Amino acid sequence: MKKVLGVICGTLILIGTGAQAATQFLGGNSLFHTYTSTNLQPGLLAVQLHTRGWATTASGRNLSNVSQALTLSFGFSPHIELEVAPMLFQDLNLSGTGDVTYNSPDDVYLRFKFGGFQMNMFNRTIGWGVVLGFRAHSAKIYNVYLEPYNGGANEVLISTTFSYYTNVLYPLEGPSMHFNLGYLNHNDGGSTEALDIFSNVSHDLEYAFAYRYPTRRWDFFGELYGNIFLQRPSKYAYTRANVIWLQPGMTFRAFAGLSVTLGLDLRLLESGPELYYADQGVPAGVVREQTRPNTDFPDYYPAWRLAGKISFMPSTTFRRFDSFAEVRPESERDWEMREKTGMSEREIIDWLGAEEEGAEFLDLELEKIRAERRKAEQELERLREKLAEEQN
Repeated sequence: MKKVLGVICGTLILIGTGAQAATQFLGGNSLFHTYTSTNLQPGLLAVQLHTRGWATTASGRNLSNVSQALTLSFGFSPHIELEVAPMLFQDLNLSGTGDVTYNSPDDVYLRFKFGGFQMNMFNRTIGWGVVLGFRAHSAKIYNVYLEPYNGGANEVLISTTFSYYTNVLYPLEGPSMHFNLGYLNHNDGGSTEALDIFSNVSHDLEYAFAYRYPTRRWDFFGELYGNIFLQRPSKYAYTRANVIWLQPGMTFRAFAGLSVTLGLDLRLLESGPELYYADQGVPAGVVREQTRPNTDFPDYYPAWRLAGKISFMPSTTFRRFDSFAEVRPESERDWEMREKTGMSEREIIDWLGAEEEGAEFLDLELEKIRAERRKAEQELERLREKLAEEQN
């Protein structure tokens, strides 16, 4: 375990100190800014309404911002999950022109997560996956002050995700750690030459590290996330800096399929092209083309952001889900389901069609049953001891 933590922390140090988190408003089993390697079960649909806001002062003016998005995540198979996330509303802050003060709708995110895989590392089982993401540009106005950079083009993301679960049999019942490392291409060069895809566009590495501690109704988590620009955007872009964010948060599960999550983003560090005061001139040794007067734009990012989301999992044509059932442990729910219904015909067909994967799945299910049996035997022994004490 210590070796795994050492590898993750070392990787974070190597890729630099910066963060932007253009990959945002994540759905499914993910946190606010960190993908987990676990996909939704086949046939399950997760609907999540996101909102994020902040307030600050710039050039004597009070600014406040609200962003809203909807994520629809669907499990196609144990290893494939599709997510569509339209931005419903985006304040424009200082970027508005004329009477336009917001985008509604804004851009749309499309993500494919290939997850649910496992590998052995340092005698530990590590879950892993790959995420392909696309940001389809559909907003009227882009390049918004104090918001993650958007150059007005269709962006492409590829990211890896790694997860360590302390409870391998029932991942949701034990603490877990998650790490992402990805590459984001903003596709803002305006050239059709193939060689210019990387040389004349802004692009960056993104990373995130998260820890989640679950209880029956509450999850407590923390995220450290960010990016480092490999090539910065134009000097006219508001957000050209690398910044590190820390986000503590918590989730409350009201029902089996309904939960509410809150998080607070705290800006730990931002580092970018130097800003200077117009009346004092450009600092010595600094190229004017790489600077920007901060009379009107004193920051690249706000000092804090408050984020929230409401998550709901309804039944679908492909899978029935009791959304408003009482919140119960994952192991208890799995045990009762199999006691009442057994294995479905679809599961048996899937195993026959993929013998190797079916064998691995059967081994895991048998181990779950053994764990439940041991738990039941311990409870029975406790009752016997209690009865013996009462008789004496």
